[in-house]
Amino acid sequence: MSQQLSKRSIVRKTIQVAILTFFSRILGVMREFLMVRYFGVGAVSDAFIAAFRIPNFFRHVFAEGALSASFVPVIVKTVKENNKREASGLMTLSFLFFEGIILLMYGFVLLKADWVINVVAPGFSAEQIGYAIPFVQILFSFLLFISSCALLGGALHSVNHFFIPALGTPLWNVIFIGTLLLCLGYQLPATYLCGGIIFGAFVQFLLHLFMYFKQGFTFGVIDPAAKAAFKTVLTKFLPCLFGVSIFELNMFISGSIASYLPKGSVSLLYYGSRFMNIPLGMFAVALSSVLLPHFSRLVLYAPRRLHFYLLEVTKLVTWVIIPATIFLIITAEPLFEFLLNGKATPDQIHQGGMILILYLVGLLFLCLNKVLLSMFYALKDTWSATKAAALCASINILCDLVGMYYWGADGIAAANSISAIAMSITLFSLLKVKHHVNFHLKPYALFLMRYVAQILLCALGAYVLAYLACKVLPIAAQGMFAAGIGYWVYTISIAAGAIGLLFVTRRLFGVNVYFLKR
Repeated sequence: MSQQLSKRSIVRKTIQVAILTFFSRILGVMREFLMVRYFGVGAVSDAFIAAFRIPNFFRHVFAEGALSASFVPVIVKTVKENNKREASGLMTLSFLFFEGIILLMYGFVLLKADWVINVVAPGFSAEQIGYAIPFVQILFSFLLFISSCALLGGALHSVNHFFIPALGTPLWNVIFIGTLLLCLGYQLPATYLCGGIIFGAFVQFLLHLFMYFKQGFTFGVIDPAAKAAFKTVLTKFLPCLFGVSIFELNMFISGSIASYLPKGSVSLLYYGSRFMNIPLGMFAVALSSVLLPHFSRLVLYAPRRLHFYLLEVTKLVTWVIIPATIFLIITAEPLFEFLLNGKATPDQIHQGGMILILYLVGLLFLCLNKVLLSMFYALKDTWSATKAAALCASINILCDLVGMYYWGADGIAAANSISAIAMSITLFSLLKVKHHVNFHLKPYALFLMRYVAQILLCALGAYVLAYLACKVLPIAAQGMFAAGIGYWVYTISIAAGAIGLLFVTRRLFGVNVYFLKR
């Protein structure tokens, strides 16, 4: 179970996780659509989003971010050397320590909810703070179950089981959507929605726990070996706490700064980030989840292969993300029009589209950062990643403040992309300087030139097909495909055809990606 993954296994498991993540993102879009119908875009929506951002931030940083990055390499090594007995002791100690910290944090949030909201959203009015307090008091318990899932998921990843960790989020989204429908149908207060979110996280936890026991793990005796392994986790956790979660930290800081902007700005930035997160979560997070345990084994068995994987993973990320970015840029404003129809002004819809476009400028680099950080943590170098993250967080804050002053919410979205680009440059440089893992720039540049040429020709072909289709279709049918669901059927069909053409013709253009070879 702890053997190296082959190329085909990496691709297969990434696709497995990506498909489930794709369904999760689609459900997420449905969820956001229903949330707009339920909350609108204003003081209450800003309050709910700010309150939910608190446990969600700690979920990405504390649980799925730093905890996974520090825990997975250690448990991979533990399972390899001592099978599952010592791993069970490590799990027991990890649960007691990390869940104990979260319980203490939850107690503080219950007692000082108003103070927490003031820190997270210092620009909120008294009305918005009043709305947010009961939300955060309920929603923070979400972190307790999700952090447990992160620990259990780390153990499952160590034996190359990725299905249940990937299934948990779509299942939670289904419960979230079901609760939203009930709240909309019966006009229930938002506290009922908060309860549904917690129930979904509890179901997700039970699913992980079931598979954990089924894979042969238990909660064992805390012996000296388990303590030694946990000490390694802990020494890596604190640097990871900042380094691996730079994206979430930047989004969190940006949301706090945006609280000084007009009402609805926090919501527009949130929805823009959610659309950008579709390809980020569906592909980059899925790929980095599979690669972290793989890189951890590679460091033990064949560290020289890291040079090769750095180039090929970068090519794979580029191959997938550039078309996704182009599609989302083209459809940015229609996405917000679809989401906010009847609940926002035309100016807000236009601003939402621009925010998404500015976020998308940095999407490729955000995806690369996920993979690069996995390599750093597999190398057990958490401090380099932390230093890079500190630099980029500083850049983000500075650009946030300048951008907010001159361009409002648009400036905050642009700041996130600038920070992501700086992070990628820094990480590539540190890999070369500290670990002598070289990125072969010339082969990548040649690949990129060929790929851009292929994209331009395929895009031209898609445009010609779309133009001919408009000429052939009767005027009534053209109107049907110009707006609403018809527009999305038409646009997605053209995009799918263009992507299929990219895949089929890649060899004609010499676009070679290791993970796409049979």
